[in-house]
Amino acid sequence: MKITKISLYQVDLPLKEGSYSWSTFSFASFDSTVVIVETDSGLTGVGEICPLGPAYLPAYAEGARAGLIKIAEGLIGEDPCQIGRINVRMDELLKGHPYVKSALDMACWDILGKATGQPVYNLLGGRLQDAVKLFKVVSRQDPDAMAQKIREYQDQGFKQFQMKVGAGADSDIERIRKVSAELRPGNVLAADANTGWRQHEALRVVKAIRDVDIYIEQPCPSYEECLTVRQHTDHPMILDECMEDIRLLMRVGGDNYVGRSLTIVLAGGEESQAA
Repeated sequence: MKITKISLYQVDLPLKEGSYSWSTFSFASFDSTVVIVETDSGLTGVGEICPLGPAYLPAYAEGARAGLIKIAEGLIGEDPCQIGRINVRMDELLKGHPYVKSALDMACWDILGKATGQPVYNLLGGRLQDAVKLFKVVSRQDPDAMAQKIREYQDQGFKQFQMKVGAGADSDIERIRKVSAELRPGNVLAADANTGWRQHEALRVVKAIRDVDIYIEQPCPSYEECLTVRQHTDHPMILDECMEDIRLLMRVGGDNYVGRSLTIVLAGGEESQAA
C-alpha cells in the first residue's frame, strides 16, 4: 500500500457555550486542521490538529498547516501502515514540531486499523473499559457566574470538574471559595491556572484556600516554580503544560522518589467544548 495524496482542510470549531476562557485567554472558536491521507488501495485515513490559539503552547494553527505542506510531498509513495517508518521520514523532512506531525500519524493509524479490520485502540494495546468518564470545565467568569455553572453541571450529572483560574490571586481566591462551596459530597474539583500565576501569587492562593478540598493544576509556567508551590501546600497538584518531554517526566518521577514533592501527573477526559 502506498500514499497517493494528502489533503488539508481548515475548519473553525465554534464553542457551544459561546466562549471559553482560561487564564488570560478567551476564544469563541478554535482553528482546526483536518488531514486526509489517500492510498492506492482505496483506503483513506483522517487526522486532526487543533492547537488552542497561538500563544498558549508552542503550536499554532497556521504553523501546523505550513508544516504539513512541508512534510506532505515527502510522504507520497510511503506505506502508511509502516508507522515507525512514517515517523522517521517526517523527522527527516522537518526537525521538531511534533504537533504538526501528530495529524499525519493519526491518519496513518486510521489506515492501519482499516487495513487490519481492527479499531485503533486494539492496535495500541486494547480497551480497558467500556466507557470514559468525562470531567466538565467551568470556564473562567466572575465568581458568582462560575458558582451558578457548577450547580447546573452537577444537575446534569457531572461529578468531576476543572474550574479555570489564573486571572489574579485575589479574584481567584474568591472564585475557588464560591465554586467549591457549591460542590456536592463525593464530587471532585480542580483549579486550573494554565500557568497564569506568578510563583508568589500561587503561594498566596494555596495559603488562602488551605482548608478547601481541591486539586491545583499547573499554577506556574515552569516545573521549578510548581515544585516550590507544592512544597508549601498539602493540595495535590496536577501538571500538564510544563511536561514537554520524556526527560522532564523522568525528572518529576525522580523528585517524587526522593520525597521532594508529591506531584501528580494526570491525563483525563474533558467534555468537548466545541459545537
